[in-house]
Amino acid sequence: MKKWILTLSSVIFLSLSACTHLVVDSTERLQVKNLSDQYITDVSVVGKNDTVVWIPDTVAPGELSFVHEQDFVGSFHIIFKTMDSTGTWEFVDMGKIDFDGGSELLKISKKYGEWDHEFE
Repeated sequence: MKKWILTLSSVIFLSLSACTHLVVDSTERLQVKNLSDQYITDVSVVGKNDTVVWIPDTVAPGELSFVHEQDFVGSFHIIFKTMDSTGTWEFVDMGKIDFDGGSELLKISKKYGEWDHEFE
């Protein structure tokens, strides 16, 4: 009888652990690393129906933003503003980016005059 109760308790515990894991993975933890020589600010994650998640950090060249956790799993556009050393602002649309849940480090750089990104 004790083995049966122990086995049942283990099965219930493992099932609840799996459910908790699914809930955690339905959110995205996003951090931005600025690999350019410009300041990046006002990063927005824009989804269907113009849903916007705004990351208010200003990320200096070579720096990391804070980690922001939101429920943005799926396909989104990344839009942000940049400022160069002369104070000139530029709006950048990185295009469609897919988020699968979990933690992502989005590295943003400017190569040959074009903005580029990659995930680590």
